[in-house]
Amino acid sequence: MWTSDDAIRELVKRGFRGMEIAGSPGQPECILYTRGWAEPFMDEVIIRGEDDATACRLRFEDEANLVERKLVVWWKDGSVVDVVDELLFHLPHPANPRAPKLVIPTPGSLWVPPGARTKIHS
Repeated sequence: MWTSDDAIRELVKRGFRGMEIAGSPGQPECILYTRGWAEPFMDEVIIRGEDDATACRLRFEDEANLVERKLVVWWKDGSVVDVVDELLFHLPHPANPRAPKLVIPTPGSLWVPPGARTKIHS
């Protein structure tokens, strides 16, 4: 069985780069891991706690604003172990015809709690 540390090591082994976001020195608010694919896709894992993480795949378009989270084609909320497992072992490579490619519509800048979101598959 995997631990959160095992999952993070696997992210790094597969080319994800990590950076601490906000918070205070030595105690970040979250840690962001990213890996770019051939354009236009990028995978992210945002870790806020061992049981509070989000993985997503983004599709970039011309002049995309990375701060606005409007270009998500796939996402998963859950524990670090759950989201990393789903991202690395179940989400198809972006070049795979079965991989999601359509942007999931979001209602502007409205924050939607994870339990209230509806998954849309391409």
